[in-house]
Formats: sequence, C-alpha cells, structure tokens
Amino acid sequence: MATKQNTELKELKQFIGDRFDELKTDIALVKDEVSQLNTKVIDLDKKLAVIETKVDSTEKRLGTVEGKLPDISEKFGELKNWRQIAFIIIAAVVGWFARSTKF
Repeated sequence: MATKQNTELKELKQFIGDRFDELKTDIALVKDEVSQLNTKVIDLDKKLAVIETKVDSTEKRLGTVEGKLPDISEKFGELKNWRQIAFIIIAAVVGWFARSTKF
C-alpha cells in the first residue's frame, strides 16, 4: 500500500511539475507577445508624432491662406473694377472717334 501511495505521489509530483513547466512556457510566450506589442506601440507613437507634425504644418499653411483670402478677393475686385473702367474708357474713345468721323 505504501508503494502504491509512493508511486501515486510521484505521479502527482510529476503531473504538478509538468503543469508548472507548461505555465512557465505560457508565461514566457505572453511576455514575448507583450514585448512585441510594446515595440509596436512605440512605433505607432513615432508615426503619430510625425502625422501630428504634418497636420500642424498644414493647419499653419491653411491659416495663412485663410488670412490672405480677403486681401486676394479685394485685389481681384479691384482688378475687376479696373477692367470695367478700362472698358468704359475704350468704349468712350471708340464712340468719340465714331462721332467725330464723317461717313
């Protein structure tokens, strides 16, 4: 009976030892996966920093463009007025020449 208990105890110790070995390998795998995830997160942080920099520079450029839009539209309006004024002057000169000539 004692021999049977000793063999059962040895089998139980072996079983528990095997389970602990499996747990150790599982824990090692989980640690490896966590370290891989950490490196991926660090890479994503770097890429996010680059993207944020690009977005900030784009926002600055858009702000500059938005600030210049009223000036540009005002100058375009002035050019439009000059075009109308030039057309009126040309029409007046052509009309004056047309009236002054005798047909």
